[in-house]
Amino acid sequence: MRFICLIVVFSLVACKKQKKPEQQDCASNDFNISLDTATTPNWEYDFELGWNATHGVGNLDNMNPAAPEWRYAQMQTQDAGKTMEDPLNSGNQVMRFLWIEGEGTEYNSNTQKKAHLYGDFGTDNTQEEIWSFDIYFPSVGMESDSESEIVVQWHGHPDGCETSRNPPVAIDNKDDRLTLTWRFDDRDCTPAGFKKWYERTADLGETTKDQWINFVVYIKWDPFGCGAIHLWRDGNKLVEENGIHIGFNDEVGAYLGFGIYKYTKESDHQQRVVYFDNMKQWIL
Repeated sequence: MRFICLIVVFSLVACKKQKKPEQQDCASNDFNISLDTATTPNWEYDFELGWNATHGVGNLDNMNPAAPEWRYAQMQTQDAGKTMEDPLNSGNQVMRFLWIEGEGTEYNSNTQKKAHLYGDFGTDNTQEEIWSFDIYFPSVGMESDSESEIVVQWHGHPDGCETSRNPPVAIDNKDDRLTLTWRFDDRDCTPAGFKKWYERTADLGETTKDQWINFVVYIKWDPFGCGAIHLWRDGNKLVEENGIHIGFNDEVGAYLGFGIYKYTKESDHQQRVVYFDNMKQWIL
């Protein structure tokens, strides 16, 4: 993961924006998930040294300067982001995210909703990539909740003519079910207040507790109609969508965010807990 056209966290110099083609002949996806993920990732993070971030908002006391840097962090409380012993393997360190209802009021309204880390911006709005990561939902701390939370999202960076928008791809947890959502808008400037987002969803099954779940996600970003998204859960393919619109027509590509994003700021429970490990990215 590299900084592309980036000066500071949200200050960009001019990049060459991918233009909407007059016609498209979508080539078939030629990736091989087994071969591609057998190569060295462009980015990987196992949390053995703790966690770190170049920039951040909220309580960042638990960062370790010796650890590799994520681009950005939002931590609602002092306990929001900690590395600790794997619940199933005492020899392994993992990232634990904690969100507590009603906390973080000393920070901005967005940070109050989050215990979150973020990766770098994509090179452009048609980047092709594979992500692999492990998630652990504890039965104590992640009880069934009627209020949604995003645990993984790929978020777009709006251009200067735009305001913030919903993430173009997200994995959501609600009522002990996991859901994948993807969206797009191919216009140069998404108008303020636009809410339709051309949204589609796929069910990813039960929110299994007290065991590690591996997700592998292949995304070919393309808001113009030649995109794709494939998803595997523990080696079983659950989503295969090709020749689709996916993502926004931005100067830079989408970026990963993960942890707990309680966007309603409400829950049936006082707190929410989730663990992550083995974050890997391949850029194709």
